[in-house]
Amino acid sequence: MSGRDRAQAAIYGALFAILGASALLFLSQYGSSLRFWESFTFGYLLLLVVYTWWLFGLLLVHDLRPRAYPTYDGEKIAVIIPCFNESPNLVEESIRTVLAAEGEKQVIVIDDGSTNGVQERLLDVAAETGITVAFFGRNRGKREALHLAVTHLLDEDVDFVVTIDSDTLLEPEALVRVVEPLKSAAIGAATGNVLLLNERQNLLTRMIGTYYWIGLNINKQAQSVIRSVVCCSGCIAAYRASVLREVIDEFAEQRFLGEPCTHSEDRHLTNLVLRRNYDVVYVEEAVSWTETPATVRGFLRQQRRWKRGYIRESIYTLSYAWRNKRRLFVQILFWDLTAPFLSFGLRIGLIVTAVRAPGLLVTVILPSWIVLMLVRYVFVPLRARDKLLGLFLYMLFYEGCLYWLNLWALFTVKNRSWVTRQVVAQG
Repeated sequence: MSGRDRAQAAIYGALFAILGASALLFLSQYGSSLRFWESFTFGYLLLLVVYTWWLFGLLLVHDLRPRAYPTYDGEKIAVIIPCFNESPNLVEESIRTVLAAEGEKQVIVIDDGSTNGVQERLLDVAAETGITVAFFGRNRGKREALHLAVTHLLDEDVDFVVTIDSDTLLEPEALVRVVEPLKSAAIGAATGNVLLLNERQNLLTRMIGTYYWIGLNINKQAQSVIRSVVCCSGCIAAYRASVLREVIDEFAEQRFLGEPCTHSEDRHLTNLVLRRNYDVVYVEEAVSWTETPATVRGFLRQQRRWKRGYIRESIYTLSYAWRNKRRLFVQILFWDLTAPFLSFGLRIGLIVTAVRAPGLLVTVILPSWIVLMLVRYVFVPLRARDKLLGLFLYMLFYEGCLYWLNLWALFTVKNRSWVTRQVVAQG
């Protein structure tokens, strides 16, 4: 076992220790002294306030000193589109938005063993447009698709590589905007903005639209100020071609605690770029569009995969970031990774209070919680007032459901199953 493997195993074990300690602190109010529980509660709330002000400070820096990047000047962009059982109509529409986008480009589509007849449509589009299309005889995963494209299909003169999902549509300027940061030598990767085609479909999709907005325009925007965006979105991600060629073999061969990794490819690819001391930034002007699951079941299937990847890749980040990305290390250690498990006892306390003193929950705790969350997400009413309904739905859904997926993910992080891919009927 390598030193990095041992470090990841130790961090993974420490998360269980944090979870257990949080539960013991909750029980301490009954078995020993209420003082420990009160001190713990105060300490966690203080951590929440500190983290919130940290985000506010970073966003203020962004507003006062927005970054400007060199202008795109005709550099060649390879666009790689892995495809698996997407609707043929949607895949074709995605490809055509890429072809219509600004920039000098090579377009590569890898069909990952689809069984819904999309291959015939891809061959027709390739014959008409000249794009490169390759086929796997069976489903092998996005890692293998990207590995094939980078190692065998990229033109030699490609400067930047953009990866998009096969259900993503691009705005005309998206490609050139997302690669412009890569003209700065210190930046190895960049990611763009993701909007939802079906955000107004129902209450769930409105909530998810707010969830995306917070993730991009608060979290990623703040991370971009310290040039350490932790995940380049699968909808639109750009990499310096030389960097991608350097990391692609390691990317395809990733293992965690001895098991091959088959999901969260985008987060790990971003990790490999950050580990090599390159910066990663977010570009709000690089706009893509996608659809989100419109049912609770579909959304939770997606989130189960994302949560597992979030834990595994946060552990990976901690195994290297102290050496070259210390602000990122501190953020991951004290908030992104540990806070969900540290707060386990507090949430158990809320459940006990709801059962034993529902009046106190309704008159004191719930209003206080709403105020606290509004302060934490104050940029939503300030900058995206149309998402206020989605914000309230998100806060309730997170506490009632999404938070508990963190615990499920902790216990199943080695599970290699792909829990969102489903065969889509031919369109």
